[in-house]
Amino acid sequence: MSKLTNTPVGNRSKLLATVSAAALLGMLQGTGAHAGTDADRPLIWFEFGGQLDRFSGEPEPYAPPFTDEAVAHGLPSPVSVTPSTRYSFGETGAISFQPEDSSWSFSAAIRYGRSGGKKHTHKEIEVAGVPFTGTRTIQPFGPNNQGPINRTADYSVKNNESHMIVDFQVGKDMGLGLLGRDDVSRLGFGVRIAQFTTKSNLTLFADPNPHLSSKYFPPFHRSLPVIGYYQFYKAKPEILRNFRGVGPSLSWNASMPLLGSHESDAEVTFDWGADFAVLFGRQKARIRHQTTGDRHKHDPFGPFHGAPKYSTDHYVNSANVSRSRSVVVSNVGASAGISLQFPNAKVSIGYRADFFFGAMDGGIDARKNENRGFFGPFASISIGVGD
Repeated sequence: MSKLTNTPVGNRSKLLATVSAAALLGMLQGTGAHAGTDADRPLIWFEFGGQLDRFSGEPEPYAPPFTDEAVAHGLPSPVSVTPSTRYSFGETGAISFQPEDSSWSFSAAIRYGRSGGKKHTHKEIEVAGVPFTGTRTIQPFGPNNQGPINRTADYSVKNNESHMIVDFQVGKDMGLGLLGRDDVSRLGFGVRIAQFTTKSNLTLFADPNPHLSSKYFPPFHRSLPVIGYYQFYKAKPEILRNFRGVGPSLSWNASMPLLGSHESDAEVTFDWGADFAVLFGRQKARIRHQTTGDRHKHDPFGPFHGAPKYSTDHYVNSANVSRSRSVVVSNVGASAGISLQFPNAKVSIGYRADFFFGAMDGGIDARKNENRGFFGPFASISIGVGD
């Protein structure tokens, strides 16, 4: 029997389409009949939105000591449930203020995302019976004749991930026409704060090779399959990784009209931008894992030849690793999209990517640098107040 179950990160990714549709309705109802001039420009802008993120960067897989034995007997590898979260849905929010008759602006923005998932793998393989008589076979059996026992693997994992990026910036409006007629360009500099956390809990169980062996009985002049061997392996790793950093940032954002103009009631623009940051922070990893193994021998005739009826070989392989290291992380990001702009509102859709190089410790027993990236589509609504 084989079963594989995955729990998705959530259905809230539908919000991307909902945000765009709701914003467009609001814009059509609230658009004024006057042209947008600098005198009518709102002083404060509020932005709300969402983003569907896909991750890049893979941590080192956890492979318990019985991995090779399980695979050798046809069972799935425990590495097949490597802790990994591929997608998350995040929210974004921002507020910006530009004083009247000034080309300078001040802004604060936050992006927050989270995801969770479960995966379960179960497989059993029937063990061929050992001939007992001409027409009868015997399959492996457990203690107290709890048979038959199959080759079994049962693996499950639960993952949780969260990330937060906070920006405080001062921007300078470079004016119109820098890149062409009616183009807008803005340069910003400030501080970026980033925090990433991943948690994984695994439960791995395997009985890879239950089997029988024969014992020779002189009165019968034959060997009979009566001695049963079986194993129980169990591992329960707990893995926690995080990064927190802060540092200077630089951004450049520009837009170019596609339809309409700055003097009209509405216009469609093509927007793009890039940002750079250097974050000084600390990456941490805490890994606790323990594997227990029990190999049993069941000999129902043992007392007759001076051997115990049951014998057990038990071992424990465990580790408790905690690492912390100061790191300098380079961050590069870019975005591109389309906006529908009105004098006091804007709706945007597009694609955004951010990469943090060497942010996470992705190792198990030893440190291993891992890049962390977030990329995917986004949608947002912006409302201006305070003419």
